[in-house]
Formats: sequence, C-alpha cells, structure tokens
Amino acid sequence: MSSDYMDSDPQVLKTEGFHMFNVGVDFAKAVTALQTGLTALEKGDTPPWGDDDIGEKFGVVYEGLRDGMYESMASLAERLAGMGVAFTKMGVKHELNEAEQEAVWQRTMSEYDGQVQVPSRSVQATLRPRQDL
Repeated sequence: MSSDYMDSDPQVLKTEGFHMFNVGVDFAKAVTALQTGLTALEKGDTPPWGDDDIGEKFGVVYEGLRDGMYESMASLAERLAGMGVAFTKMGVKHELNEAEQEAVWQRTMSEYDGQVQVPSRSVQATLRPRQDL
C-alpha cells in the first residue's frame, strides 16, 4: 500500500548512520589487510602461481583483476562510510525541522488560544489573529 508521506525516526537514522559509517571503516581496514597480505604473497623473484607459460598468463589476468578489485573495494568502503554520514545528517536535520515545526505550531496556537468556543452543534468559523483591545 502506498502513501504520500514518510514516517522516519531521527534517532534510528542517527544510530544506523553511525553503524553504517563503522561498516565502511571496518571494510576499509579489511581491504588494507587484504592488500597487505596479497602484496606479501607476491614478493619474491617468482610469483606464487609460477612463471611458466600458464603461470605467466594467469599473472596477467590476476594483476588486472587485483588492481581493479583494489580500486573498487576502496571506493565501496568510502561510499559505505559516506552513506552512514548522510543518514546521520538526515536524522539531525529531521530533528531540527521537527523542532521548527513544533515552534511554528506553538506560535500559531498561542495567537488563537482562548478565542474559539466550540458549541455542541456543528458550526463553521473563520479564524483570525488575536486582537488585543
């Protein structure tokens, strides 16, 4: 069922934003550990897969994939952390907006407070700002 409104909880946005940011940070650490481990394996005169004809062909494919993986994984880590920051900012902005709207409502209600008497039967009325006499 669709609706024309959004119901959000600022505290959930901020909390989950923090968690998403940490996922990005943890993923970045894992990427660094993977790169460090693979670099250590690749050291030496002979690659770990050998330098024969098949090993050489494997090395060409592997290095292309490895370099692309390093680039994309670092980008993904950055984007995950960025999503967390964005969720957190959304939660803060939503709280500020709700506080502003509450203040507007309070000011509006204070302008008309005590001016309207509701009879027991159905009526139509026009509201106007309070006029101090």
